[in-house]
Amino acid sequence: MGHGATWTRAARCTARTGCPGCPGGGTRLPVGPLERPAPDTGTMTPPRVPTVLLEVPDFDLGLRGKLERADKAGPGARLAFCSIIYGLSVVDEVVDTPLGSAANGYPDVFAVPDEATRVSLPWRQGTEAVIADTVHADGSPVLESPRTLLRHLLAEFDPLGLQPRFGFEYEVYVTQAPNGPQPGAPLDRTISGYSLSRLAEAEPVIEEFLARTEGIGTHVEMVHSEIGPGFFEFALAPADPLTAADRAARSRQCFREVCAAQGLRATFMAKLYGAQSGSGGHVHQSLWQDTRNVFSDGAGQLSEPGQAYVAGLLATMSDFSALFNPFVNSYKRLDPALFVAARATWGHATRNAACRVILDGAAPSARVEHRRPGADASPYLVAAGMLAGGLYGLRGGAHLVAPLGPGDDLALAGAELPADLRTAVGLLEGSTVARDLLGPEFVACYGATRRGELAAFDRWWQSSVTEWELARYPDNL
Repeated sequence: MGHGATWTRAARCTARTGCPGCPGGGTRLPVGPLERPAPDTGTMTPPRVPTVLLEVPDFDLGLRGKLERADKAGPGARLAFCSIIYGLSVVDEVVDTPLGSAANGYPDVFAVPDEATRVSLPWRQGTEAVIADTVHADGSPVLESPRTLLRHLLAEFDPLGLQPRFGFEYEVYVTQAPNGPQPGAPLDRTISGYSLSRLAEAEPVIEEFLARTEGIGTHVEMVHSEIGPGFFEFALAPADPLTAADRAARSRQCFREVCAAQGLRATFMAKLYGAQSGSGGHVHQSLWQDTRNVFSDGAGQLSEPGQAYVAGLLATMSDFSALFNPFVNSYKRLDPALFVAARATWGHATRNAACRVILDGAAPSARVEHRRPGADASPYLVAAGMLAGGLYGLRGGAHLVAPLGPGDDLALAGAELPADLRTAVGLLEGSTVARDLLGPEFVACYGATRRGELAAFDRWWQSSVTEWELARYPDNL
């Protein structure tokens, strides 16, 4: 910083458009990023071009996008977007799918902004963000789109007179950036869960994260330190599943950006450290009729729809594991000793179960916490898998088994779940339930991308000599 310059903390502005006499307009929040005043160069600063960050959900990153001129990306716009978005891995390896391939030239689909998601980004002057659905040239929806899939499944609850509500929570590791002075070092010095000292160490990240998410209407209810180096958890306020997934995708992106701006790396990969807990992406779910939570019977037990919903989650958990655990690394997190169930189980208020039913509070808080997904999974696909499972149960496809009891053997209770991605993909592709509820177009496209993920790993495995092999063989053979 130059001599005489001072840093100021900018106010947050929640308005979408400017107001007379106010450069940002609207209600100002007290917290903002540290900003350095622009140097006085004696020349006029050119006006900032208004832009829109077009956000399109994909299978892996959560959101991909483009920066568009605001006059091009207004309400009713149709913006070309290459169908390759549904065939890109996390490192942009291209996988051919029935939707986009070398054979058909990876045709364009069209992104249509959902105006209910349009927000101003207070930390990026003159920039809005909007989440878009994708359609074909004739206006028909792209059935492979995770957000379209979620919309269709949510509509299936209307005839039942039920409205699901979802609340996402994420665990995330924060380390020094790879190009920093201490590359890979955890953000904090201890691994204490619920540590106030660790929260204080992470305050610059948490403060900015809360300010940004609040500024775009994505309400974070809680942040605490988890048991692990640089390990934290945050929970989002419950909402309808589509809104909840939108907020989850934006919050993950926001957290990564806040950390990157402070010389840190946040990762939502499922298993970063072999000897530490993995990162979960749990989802709390309830069923409502108008303004009443009907998940419990009011007497501390599951209601009939609550029982059917949980039964459906359990019955489809194996077939939908590829949605909840989408990568090779995802399956390294699955460990009952670290409270990640390896079998399709449920229980009352127990973290040993895959589905933890919580009925001991007030009736509006009755819910089930689905603990199988990792933080690495797309919130749209996680929500879709859970809605599909719940529908399967509500339509009579499953009956609730007995809950876990004290002392039950976790290695025997409940149906076995896939322990690796290859098994999970095979179950998804061969599942009649998946094709019926998720659609054959989605299953074929998503399955192809998981096969691509496996092929990338197989290529690495076949061409690599691991540390284990080098430690075991050279001196003895």
